[in-house]
Order: sequence, then C-alpha cells, then structure tokens
Amino acid sequence: MKKTETILICSLLAMAAATSCVERHPDNFGEISSVYFNNRVQGNILADTTEVTFIYEASDQIEVPVTVQLLGRPAGHDRPVDISVSSENAAEGTDYRLPSEENAVLPAGETSFIYTVTLLRTDALQTEEKSLTLELHPNEHFTLSLTQLEQTTDTVSTLDYTIVFSDMFTEAPAAWDASILGEFSQTKFELICDVLSVDPASFNDATVMTLPRQMYIYNEITDYIDAEIRKMNAGEDYDTRIIDPTTGEPVEFPN
Repeated sequence: MKKTETILICSLLAMAAATSCVERHPDNFGEISSVYFNNRVQGNILADTTEVTFIYEASDQIEVPVTVQLLGRPAGHDRPVDISVSSENAAEGTDYRLPSEENAVLPAGETSFIYTVTLLRTDALQTEEKSLTLELHPNEHFTLSLTQLEQTTDTVSTLDYTIVFSDMFTEAPAAWDASILGEFSQTKFELICDVLSVDPASFNDATVMTLPRQMYIYNEITDYIDAEIRKMNAGEDYDTRIIDPTTGEPVEFPN
C-alpha cells in the first residue's frame, strides 16, 4: 500500500472513531479487512486498559467482555482472529480462564464479537494486583491497519488491551458512613459482608445502604464481635475473622 493511501485511511479511521461509525460505513475502506480492540468507557472514550476489583462481587469470578471490531466489510463465513494473552504474574487456570479457540472468531455477517476473559478470585489478590494483556496478530483473514488512536487527552493502542485486577480497596465505598461504622478497613468491610450476608455492592449505593440500615449493621456486627471475644477469652473456638491482621486485636467500631 502506498504511503499516501495509508495516510488517507488513517485519517478516515480517526474521523470514523470519533463519531463511532466505523462499523456503519465499511464501504469507505475499500477492500480493507482488519480488526482492532474497540472497548469504550463513559463518554465513548476508547480505552486500552481496564481495572477490575472483586471487592464488590459476591461471586468468585468476574467475566470481562473484550470487544474485537472489524474494519472493513462483513464476510459470508466465519473468520478466526489471532489473539494471544500474556502475563507476568497471573496464570491461566489459576487466575483467569480464556474462551476456547472457537470463540476467537468473527461470525459470518458480523462486524464485531465479544472475547470474554473470566477472572478468578484468589487469596493472592487481597495483597497483590495482577494483570494480563491481550494482543491481536495478523493472520490469513485480517491485517492490523489501525494500530492506535489519538484522542483529546491521550493516545491509546487498538492492538493491545490490558486487564488489571485485584481484591483490594483503593478507597472506602461511596456509601460507607464513618460516623456509624467508624474508620474504613477491608477487614471490617469483609467481616460485615460475610457475617451479615450483605451484598458488597450495596455499599456503593446510598439509596440501598441507608443510615438506618447502617445502624442496624452496626448493632448486629458489634453484638457478634462481643460474643466472639467472650468465646476467645474463655478459650473456646471463635471466629478469627474478628481479628484485624494489622493490629492483632478485635476489629473496632465506634462506641
């Protein structure tokens, strides 16, 4: 392909991406048959990285959908897409699962498909962030004409997509009321959710996690802790989850 043609195609791609119409006007790109990662966040901004946490999940696995987009005309037959996954600290089967090779296929007549990565909750995620990177490669069906996209604030890759995941907090959930439940800690949060069967995600919704409900949680969890402390002091079996690993003492709530 001539340099002038490449420049023209890249310009058309940038214009199409800005208006989210790549898939609606494949005829603009002649005989191009290419794929790229097309994963967008709020405001229709293309992203090449996503961060995922298990904190608000009751399940021990999270499915992360990754969109693979066609640049060109749909075909009348299925076409495999070459996707590789690599990681420096996450192992397939232990930390994540991948779809079968049959799922890395652009179906006949379609302009995109979802490649779903399943993240698995492990104890290591409570102290360590893990990550994995998906990468597209050319094959007999597709080239990689669009390698990156310049946006207002940054330039993102369209050929690599990184998933960062953990089971840790970076800040207290939005609805956590420190005047009732005290200073936030992950140990305290997990104790409440486990003992009282509270949906972790509810702490991010003030309409669900109301002040009366937090008062109820406070009363129930402090009664539970007091009962377990009495067992501990009596030399009986007790719930070790009441112990804050950073202090070695029972989790504290406001008096």
